[in-house]
Amino acid sequence: MFEKRTIITKLCSKFSVVLIMFTLLGCAVGDPYEFAKAKIPTLKPDMARIFVYRGFNPLALLRPLVFKLDGKYIADSYASTIFYHDVTPGKHLVNMASAKEDLLVNVSAGKTVFLRYSIVPDTISESNRIVELINSKTAQAELKNVRLIKTELRHPDEVK
Repeated sequence: MFEKRTIITKLCSKFSVVLIMFTLLGCAVGDPYEFAKAKIPTLKPDMARIFVYRGFNPLALLRPLVFKLDGKYIADSYASTIFYHDVTPGKHLVNMASAKEDLLVNVSAGKTVFLRYSIVPDTISESNRIVELINSKTAQAELKNVRLIKTELRHPDEVK
C-alpha cells in the first residue's frame, strides 16, 4: 500500500512540474498572433517578408530551431511561435541550421511568404526536421494558437 502511494505521489509531482513548466512557458512568449498581427509594421514596397512559424509539439517544446537565411543565423524558432524577417526580393536559401536539407524560396517585392518548421520522423527527413513553404490560406488557418515573438537569436554564441 505504501509503495503504491509513493509511486502515485512521484507521478503527481512530475505532472505538476510539467504543468507549471507549460504555464510559465506560455507566459514567457509574445502575444497571440491573431491580435499581434495588427501591430506588425507595413512592409516596404521594395522589400519582401518571410514569416517563420512552428506548430505545437510537446516533444519539441523547449528545443529551439534556428532560422538560417542565405548562410546567416537569423533567429530562434520555438514550438507554437511565429516571427517575421524582411528581406530583399529574390531567391533565398533557407535552412534550420543543423538540418541537411535546404529550401530555395523566391520572394517577390511587396509579397509575403510563410515557412513552417516541423519535427518529423526520420523516414521523412534524416535530420528529423523540415522547412516547408506554406500557402497563405493554410498558414493563416494554422496560426490561431501561435504567439508572435521577436526575431532574435537568444544564444548567438551557441551557433558559432
